Amino acid sequence: MGARIELESRSYHAPVTLSLDTSAYASGDLLADTQEVTNALRAVNLGGILQSITVIDADDQGVAFDVWLLDQNVSFGTENSAPSISDANAQAIFGRVQISSGDYYDLGGVKVASVSNLAIPIRSASGSSSLFVAVVNGTGTPTYTANGVMLRLGILQD
Repeated sequence: MGARIELESRSYHAPVTLSLDTSAYASGDLLADTQEVTNALRAVNLGGILQSITVIDADDQGVAFDVWLLDQNVSFGTENSAPSISDANAQAIFGRVQISSGDYYDLGGVKVASVSNLAIPIRSASGSSSLFVAVVNGTGTPTYTANGVMLRLGILQD
């Protein structure tokens, strides 16, 4: 009879508060150039499964956008301009999650969206326990404060 191996894993909600431009964005603009999600994975060079993303929009904009997942700190371009990522840098992308305007629930002065059941395999940056995200505006012309949007990534860690 074969040996049974049990893997220990844990769920973690990795937070990242986006650093944003405070001028109005246009549809398709880069909301947040690549930002680090520190300690998203349990240890250096490990992976996991991205299960969910919760968006806390303290500026109450509630617009659709795409969250791009990367395993390196590479630039997506200039914030508040169209994305402009090089071919070489695009190789760091391993997933995209779409947040639609219909995903938000209005709680008065804040809107919260949650997208679940993603099951996206993720990996940390080489030599790190971090991963990276960039965010591109989908629709509308939102205006944010410098730290008005927080993401919480629900990760099943290896």
